[in-house]
Amino acid sequence: MRAVVVSALDTYSLTQRPDATLLAPTDALVKVRATTVSGSDAHLIAGHLGPVPTEGFPLGHELVGDVVEVGAAVLNLSPGDRVAVPAAPWCGTCARCRAGQIQLCLRGGIFGAGPAFGGLGGAQAELVRVPWADTCLSVVPDGVSDAQALTVGDILSTGWTAVREAVSTPGQTLLVFGAGPVGLSAVHTARLHGVAQVITVDTVADRLALARTLGADHVIDPSTQDVAAVVASLTDGRGAQAVVDAAGVPATIGAWAAVAAVGARIAMVGMPAGPVEMALGALQMKNISVWTGLGDLGHMDMLLAMIVAGRLDPAPIFTETVPFDRIETAIAQFIARKPGLVKQLVTVG
Repeated sequence: MRAVVVSALDTYSLTQRPDATLLAPTDALVKVRATTVSGSDAHLIAGHLGPVPTEGFPLGHELVGDVVEVGAAVLNLSPGDRVAVPAAPWCGTCARCRAGQIQLCLRGGIFGAGPAFGGLGGAQAELVRVPWADTCLSVVPDGVSDAQALTVGDILSTGWTAVREAVSTPGQTLLVFGAGPVGLSAVHTARLHGVAQVITVDTVADRLALARTLGADHVIDPSTQDVAAVVASLTDGRGAQAVVDAAGVPATIGAWAAVAAVGARIAMVGMPAGPVEMALGALQMKNISVWTGLGDLGHMDMLLAMIVAGRLDPAPIFTETVPFDRIETAIAQFIARKPGLVKQLVTVG
């Protein structure tokens, strides 16, 4: 099979590898229909999440595909089922899973992130072995496109989780820093949490336009506007009661205290490239709570149901469609922040 492999720092290629196979009776083998490139991939390639191992590792953690084989213990899936796959599979039975922390399953990991994150295969491939298939995989309903289904295994779930952690009660104003894929997903799922007003902050005009398409009521460009002043004008001077930081850069972190209301909750899902200073004292003086973490991927079925019901359509987040043969170029363009690009839908099979 073909798969993208990171062989050294800033070095990756689409190459031939042995076919993925079942290793346990709870496994399923999935033929990939579509995959994509993410910010985490860029961090991994650049070594921001640890050194690249000498043996390299397969890349990618977002996919939708068709089940082609199941282990003897898999009861709920059959060959031919179209499935959404979580970026980080979980066993469902370890102490962390039983405590609800499935994102950090003791037996799990993250697809395409190397041995430090479980040594699982990569999603930027033609075949992927999925462990604990009955626990993790969601059958995609008819009427849901591959593009829509691809989002639920990572970005849509992560955006939804961030809003869940930021919003304390219906009727609040939500401020989202960053109109990349995760930030846009937070904007798009905000109404599921009863948010009354959504404000999005980014410096890229076409991303702000897409944020409006996906549900933002107001957009702010910090390169030309005073973010704190605009937020104050939109909230009668109170500030936003809920903040999602999907950028995770010093400028957005430094703005938290100025834009957040007294008693606000901030959910941090952006991934900083390194240590970042924060004005903790200013946050304390406003009784602001900060949550950080990974997306809760245990609600993929619910998000698929919302798509079927017409409550969500995350497909516009994919601004380009690219064949698998051109995935090396797609990765390079994503890392280089090609103008107009938000996220690529990479068609595999």
